[in-house]
Amino acid sequence: MQDINISTIIGSTVPVEEQLKLIKNAGFDGFFLTYTGIEPLVSWAETAYQLGLKFETIHGPFSQANRIWEAGDIGKDYLTYLKKIINDCHSVNVDKLIMHVTVGNTAPPISSNGLILFQELCDYAKEKNVHICFENLEPLPHIDAVMDYIKDPFHGFCWDCGHNLCYSPHIDMIKKFGSRLKCLHIHDNLGVTQPGNIDYRDDRHYLPFDGTLDWNWFVEKLSVLNYTGPITLEVSILGKSEYQNLSLTEYLNNAYERATKLRDMLIQKQTSNISL
Repeated sequence: MQDINISTIIGSTVPVEEQLKLIKNAGFDGFFLTYTGIEPLVSWAETAYQLGLKFETIHGPFSQANRIWEAGDIGKDYLTYLKKIINDCHSVNVDKLIMHVTVGNTAPPISSNGLILFQELCDYAKEKNVHICFENLEPLPHIDAVMDYIKDPFHGFCWDCGHNLCYSPHIDMIKKFGSRLKCLHIHDNLGVTQPGNIDYRDDRHYLPFDGTLDWNWFVEKLSVLNYTGPITLEVSILGKSEYQNLSLTEYLNNAYERATKLRDMLIQKQTSNISL
């Protein structure tokens, strides 16, 4: 049966080591977290492995993601930094790195220099047995350019269904990149609350079923692909004020129930497709 995984909780002040224990106690099979190169990754990995938690992916740094599109030393220095992140993934036996190809509503123009740097990064990652999984964000053309340029199927796509809802509901990301799907980021929100204005504040990272995402649509998209990978939540305790009235244990138990419901819906849909 498919694993049920979760991010360390966005906005939580509980130390990661303690979060991992609570994640395990709630029933989750695995987790992922964001890593910028300065956090105690080895210690976190050791804690996870001692608990029997699978370390599914590492979410790479993204606050300076636009730098890779810059010419000269800016892009090259950022590439060197990302290679260190890949080395660290390899050192803790995590074989998938989630990457944003841009940050924000605007980015430097797509450039041959940037695409060449992405190719060099992907070639280096493959040597380290780390799959790069490019994640959808704002509806900029950069991810299309990168996915078209990086032909090697070793690397692929991370579908963030919440981002799809609040940033690009008009784009069928699974139609575009589903054949290269390697992992999921699952969360809910209220969609585009200001039509014509893409706003990062709409990216609420609610628990599934607390927003407006059509979860029947979600499982239909995955069932067409015969997706059998982990059901992985990426959620924030800051998303709704009600969440902050819960202990982290209560919140994680709630999250696990929602993820289990999604897995059951997907299994039911896939079984129904087979019987037709």
